[in-house]
Order: sequence, then C-alpha cells, then structure tokens
Amino acid sequence: MIPRSLLSMLMVVAATLSVAATDLFHIEDFMMQPGQTVEVEILLDNETSFTAFQTDLSLPEGLSVDMQSVALTGRKAEDHVLAINVLSNGDIRIMSYSMMIQPYSGTSGTLVTFNVTASESLSGPVVIRLKNNRFTNLQGREVQLDDTSCTVLVPSMVGDVNGSGDVTIADVTKLINYLLSKDPSACLLENADLNGSGDVTIADVTMLINRLLRGEFAN
Repeated sequence: MIPRSLLSMLMVVAATLSVAATDLFHIEDFMMQPGQTVEVEILLDNETSFTAFQTDLSLPEGLSVDMQSVALTGRKAEDHVLAINVLSNGDIRIMSYSMMIQPYSGTSGTLVTFNVTASESLSGPVVIRLKNNRFTNLQGREVQLDDTSCTVLVPSMVGDVNGSGDVTIADVTKLINYLLSKDPSACLLENADLNGSGDVTIADVTMLINRLLRGEFAN
C-alpha cells in the first residue's frame, strides 16, 4: 500500500507535468534575407495563468538582437517589468515579473517581441532556441516549460528560382511556368517573391527581367 504522503507527492508531480504539457512558449518558423532586420514574436499558448517568466534566447552566428527592441506586448499587466541580460555563453536572458502578482492576459498570442538582424553573409537555414523556460503560476509555483526552437529560412538568392546558384533568363522562364501551372514544385518560391509582397505574381516576373537587364545580379 502506498503511504498517503507519497501518494500526495506523486499527485502534485503528475499535476505539474500535466500543466507543463499544455503550455508552450515558442517562436514560429520565419524567413529573412541576409542583411535584413525583422521583428520576431515569442508566443505563449497557455492554459495556466502565469505571472512571471524567464527564458534564455540562443541565437546562431550571423543573427543579432537589438536589445533596445525587446518588449512585452499588450498581454502584460500594468506593472509587469521586463529585464534583459547577456549571459557569459552569449545567450540572452529575458525575465518578466509583476510586483502585484498579476497574470498575463489571454491564453494565446504574442507575449514578447524583438528585432533581429541577419549578417550579409548569413546562409541558412539556421535555428533559434528558447531554453530554460521557467514560469511562475498564480500560486507562486514554478512551472518548467519545454525548450523550443524555430527554423529561420534564408533564401540562397532572391531571383534564383530554379536553384542553379545564378540568376539568369532561365529563372524568368521557370517563374513564368510556375505562374501558368501554380505547381509549387516548379520553382523555389522563397526566392521568387522579388518585390516582397508576400505573394508571387507577374509583378515579380517584371522585376526579375528589369533587374537582369540592369545587371544587378552578380553571376
């Protein structure tokens, strides 16, 4: 027969594990160009009400964070404080807490944003990690959430839609074939959105031709 004290302890552990399994702190995969700066969102999907957290943001070589850009979103309470520090291993520790022990609002969506810049020589894909994700619930107990990671896709070359490593008239043909067929395997779509509209259209064909005529691609 299991002693009552041990049974109670096991129930507490099981409850903690159950909570951790339903809460997720993560960054969704995204794409960026070498030399580009983009805003990155850290999302919290939570069934548990949390009042504080800390996480270690681990970046690969070639990506850098604007420390002044790190901010909490509207999910914070009025008195939530944000603190940031660079650790000895290069990771960025982000911490937030409420002196009044107020919870973050909602059960899903962006909790933290920051700007990340890619070096001109960045090649991908590369991985960003969130480690040591420790949250505090309304009862003041610490909840350890799983480490998470996201993939940053870095196109080899905008305009190189056939993946040859160069941008030539062959890419124009490939792009036109894609527009006619809408077959996603017909070209590298991540390299085809030349005007950054978020969609691949005839406007991208026009831009590709014009840039080829101006000799903007170094082959």
